Amino acid sequence: MGRKDLIDAARLSAPPRGGNIGRGMKVNKEEILDMYVALEQFVNQDHDKVWEMWEDRVRVIENAVKQVKGVNTEVTVPPIANQTPTLEVSWNESLVRISREELQEKLREGNPSIEVMGRENNIINITVFMLKHGQEKVVAKRLQEELYKASV
Repeated sequence: MGRKDLIDAARLSAPPRGGNIGRGMKVNKEEILDMYVALEQFVNQDHDKVWEMWEDRVRVIENAVKQVKGVNTEVTVPPIANQTPTLEVSWNESLVRISREELQEKLREGNPSIEVMGRENNIINITVFMLKHGQEKVVAKRLQEELYKASV
């Protein structure tokens, strides 16, 4: 699968009398087939529909946390890696008295455990591309709970 010149180049990494691709890296036929199926599914999926789904999930979390006085949100798309909608949640530290580290720890130690990325002392980033259907509601509820608890 691929351009002939690239396949020929890959064969150079094969054992001297192997004649096959990937055996030198101990890649078995099941893994090659798995990669082919994953690639085929990715190429054939409706990318616009997936993007809309991500935006909907971000909106669920955004709407929940914006109910807490002193919390602000912004949706961005990183220019380089993980080009997916990313929710930035920030808060006024005089109204929501919790540090980023404390919030991350409470979310991590909660049930279920939730991991969020941190930036500055009062800013976290949340991505949703790896969430399964409905998990955005769990994240929204837990994040809202912890921010409410910390609000004055």
